[in-house]
Amino acid sequence: MSELLSHLQTLNSNLAIHSVHDREFRRFGRVVDFDASGLIAAAEREAMPEAGCKYSPDLATLEPADEFLRVQNELRGQGSCQIGMCWGYNRSLNCLEYHRSSEHNVAVTDLVLLLAGQQDLEGFDLPSGKIFGFLVPKGTTIEVYATTLHFCPCQVADDGFRCIVILPRGTNRPLEDGPRPKIGDGRLLWAKDKWLIAHPTAPHAARGAYPGLHGENVTIQY
Repeated sequence: MSELLSHLQTLNSNLAIHSVHDREFRRFGRVVDFDASGLIAAAEREAMPEAGCKYSPDLATLEPADEFLRVQNELRGQGSCQIGMCWGYNRSLNCLEYHRSSEHNVAVTDLVLLLAGQQDLEGFDLPSGKIFGFLVPKGTTIEVYATTLHFCPCQVADDGFRCIVILPRGTNRPLEDGPRPKIGDGRLLWAKDKWLIAHPTAPHAARGAYPGLHGENVTIQY
């Protein structure tokens, strides 16, 4: 067990925290053998926000032709692809989202992902005690399955976090004008290919997101 993981487990005794290399992660995703050194170097050159988090579905600096084709071929099976990033400062759960396809993440820094399974939803609500934390070491590439509820990574150091996010092109873009779906999980639709459930205390709930996360709004101590 790494010193960082042991440290996080000690400080966050109210939350089960594992490594993505542990068998507990297999339900939520898998570690991928992928050389992301070029992507990481480009991501490290992006300026950090002054506060809070920033997300861009695609960044030109992460999508040079040769690198993009390699990501598209090796990670996305020649399917639709965009390479973006989420970075900044965050320690809290706030929300969980899901897509209709897997997402690939590259940890540019050490970070923690707070995850749950769609299988644990009761209707559109997630009961308390269903959140798990996973440490993703710097340089690790993972696939997060489509059935895994996830959201903004959490930092484990004062200088914040950086996480490359690879998804089908168009994911997380604003919805088109027009009527929203009224059946199934249509009430959770927040952006293109993005269904969102919020904790009642999160800003997203005040903006109309479904307040379906029960229990505490988990905050990572480091």
